[in-house]
This record gives sequence, structure tokens and C-alpha cells, in this order.
Amino acid sequence: MKKDEIKNLITITLLIIILFFAFFKTNIINRQILSIIMIIYASIICILLKKRNIDSIYKKQVNILLIIFSFVYLALFYLLGLYFGFIKSKVLLSTWSLLRFIIPLTIIIITSEMIRYKFLSQNICIRIKDKKKNLSPLLTYIAMVLVDLLIYTGVYDLTNINDFLMAIGFVLFASLSCNLLYNYISIRYGYTGIIVYRLITVLYAYFIPITPDVYIFLRSFIRMLYPYIIYLIIEKYFANYDFVISRSTKKKEVIGNTILIAVITLIIMLTSCQFKYGILVVGSSSMTGSLNKGDAIIYESYDNQMIQKGHVLLFNYNDVQTIHRVVEIKEVNGQIRYYTKGDSNLSLDDDYRTKKDIIGISRIRLKYIGYPTLLLRELFNK
Repeated sequence: MKKDEIKNLITITLLIIILFFAFFKTNIINRQILSIIMIIYASIICILLKKRNIDSIYKKQVNILLIIFSFVYLALFYLLGLYFGFIKSKVLLSTWSLLRFIIPLTIIIITSEMIRYKFLSQNICIRIKDKKKNLSPLLTYIAMVLVDLLIYTGVYDLTNINDFLMAIGFVLFASLSCNLLYNYISIRYGYTGIIVYRLITVLYAYFIPITPDVYIFLRSFIRMLYPYIIYLIIEKYFANYDFVISRSTKKKEVIGNTILIAVITLIIMLTSCQFKYGILVVGSSSMTGSLNKGDAIIYESYDNQMIQKGHVLLFNYNDVQTIHRVVEIKEVNGQIRYYTKGDSNLSLDDDYRTKKDIIGISRIRLKYIGYPTLLLRELFNK
């Protein structure tokens, strides 16, 4: 291994260690301190690592395209607000938000992209098939994902199960997708377009007083899918043909990604509760036999469908979502009352359910797939 490669690996490993430490010391290292750390680190590697420029004939076109894509992203996102509605932005432009959020985030984004470019440019090679095995791009990718996670420090309480799942869904998964795109662009076209794209798509919330009230996992899916669309367009129209990939390899990659996106789309549709069907994990033993603890159900959202005796309903019961079977139906003074019971319970549920209590009707049972969620909840409740 050459001296330059060793220096490159040592410096990127050091950054990962620093970021890991920052991740577990968020009470000490906030965004302002992180921005200072990133400035110092970027300055150091600019001195230590060799300067290597990337001059693609499509550099200018790709940078312009990224700026256009950033505004298209915002336009599409706000169009969703016409369906889902809007809410007031949590943090508006002010001196406080400027110092606490906007300036630190701007510094972190700019320095992180400079650092990404610096590391990746050390490993430029003409043809992919000639590329040597090198850990540097992977380590750079890990470091940049950690930076993304740290940007959202304080937004989510990672000791709370719901916030933890949101952080995983909205931040981590989306970051994995975005940073694959940023690595791809940085090593071919430089970092200018990425910086502008990120600044627009991250900081818009501080300048626009309203934001679409879109379910968080649907937003996560959009943030995961959009980079892939950008990649496909750039790869098709601007890819440098010196980067050789066989057609069969590309075909497999496209098929694999398409299947993955289809699966993620289905999961988002089922968990977002914004569509006709949803999914819920069974968290108790009251339906053991027909629905065991750790199973999940796919339910059809209730919209005045005919409910019959024997149907398994998802309903609100003492502010808790409950899955029990209808055992009796009565009409009293023009009001239809549904009496429910867990299959393994000895007695009926207290009182009765009405239409306003019903969330959905169970349609499909999925065995065992809810166990990971239950294990996480048990860990957080200890």
C-alpha cells in the first residue's frame, strides 16, 4: 500500500472516530461545535492530502441539473400538501434560527462535501474494471452518513421507541440513498452542485412559513427514491463512457433496484395509514390462536363497509388501538353497536364499539413479522 493511500485511510478513519464520539456525546457536541470541528478537519486534510481536480466535460450541465432537481423536489413536495394539508413550520427565520440552525448547517454541508470530494478524488481511475480494491470510498460513505445523522441531533429522542423508529426511517435510510448519489456525483463531477442541492433541500424549511403535513415515512420514501431518479437521469445522459460497466451488470442492477423500490413502496403504503390498506403488529395475547403476539395484520381502512359477526376489527379502545373479533351486533335507537371480544379472552370487552371507533377490518394475517418491532419496544421499555 502506497504512503498516500495509508495517509488517506488514517485521516478518514480518524474522522469516523470523531463523528462516532460526537454521536454519543450529543449533549456536549451540538451543531455549532460540529460545524467548528468540520472546518478544522477540512482545513487539515486540505494541507495533508494532494490536490486533484476532476474535469468532466459535463460538470457544468450536471451542476445546473442538480439545482433544477432541488427546486423540482420542493415543488413536488409542496404539491403533496394540496392533498395532505399544510402545517406551520416549527422553526422560522430569525436571529435565533440563523445562529442555531442555518449557519451551522450551511457550514457542515459545505465542509462535508469538500471533505468527501477530497477523499474520493484521491482514488480517481480511468476505468472501473481497472479499479483497485480500496476502503477509502466506503469509509467516506460511512463518515458522510454519520454527518447526516448528527445534523438531526436533538430533533429525535433516541431513548423513545417512536422517535428511534422515525430517526431510522426518515434519517438513516434516506441518508444511505442520498450519500450513494453524492459519492457518485462527487467523484465524477465535483462537489459544487451537491452543495447547492443540499442547501436548498435542507434549509428551505427555515425560509418557508408552512410545510406539507406529509406522514414521515412517506417523506422518507420520497427522500430515498428521489436520489435514485437523479442517478438514472445523470447516468443515461451524462455518464462518462470511460467508466465501463457491462450491460448485463447494469441490467441486473436496474432490476434489483426496481424490486427494492417496489417493496419499499408497498411498506410505505401499508405503514403510512394514508391509503386504503394499512399494517399493524399484534402486541398482545388476547387473540392467540387466530392472531398471535408478534403477528401482523393488513387491514382495510373503514369507510362504512358492511361489518358482520365474526369480522376482526381494528378499533380505538381506551385510546389504544385494539384488534378483536365482532361477536354480536345490535341496533339501539338507530345506532349500530358492535360488541367485541378477544378470541382467547373469557369475557366480552367493556361496553360496545360504534362506527366512529372503528379504524379498519382485518384482511390478511402475516405470521411472525412483527417480532422485531416488539423486541425493540421491550428494549426501550426496560
